[in-house]
Amino acid sequence: MSLHRTKATFIGLLEAGRVNEWIVTEKLGDVLKMKSASKAVKKPRFRVGDRLLLLELATGAYLFFCGCYDVAFGKNHYFLYLFIQAFAFFIIGFGHIGTFVPNS
Repeated sequence: MSLHRTKATFIGLLEAGRVNEWIVTEKLGDVLKMKSASKAVKKPRFRVGDRLLLLELATGAYLFFCGCYDVAFGKNHYFLYLFIQAFAFFIIGFGHIGTFVPNS
């Protein structure tokens, strides 16, 4: 969550011209049910790239590199925590957690 909050903070600071713009998002609850009832059952296309989150994968790779560096040169055993965090970011980055809602 902190990764996405940091990203949102930077976007908010850099896009100061759109301060008073109010964007209402579409809710998928009843709309998705009505669309599926009116259309024939169609299997959604699944592409591997839809589930990959590159920011989380990059953060996981960075934490894994830091953990390897600490194994090689560190004396404080921080690598234990770094490898656990890297593993968590890799799980989220590969899309193994959460609900997948197709774009179409």
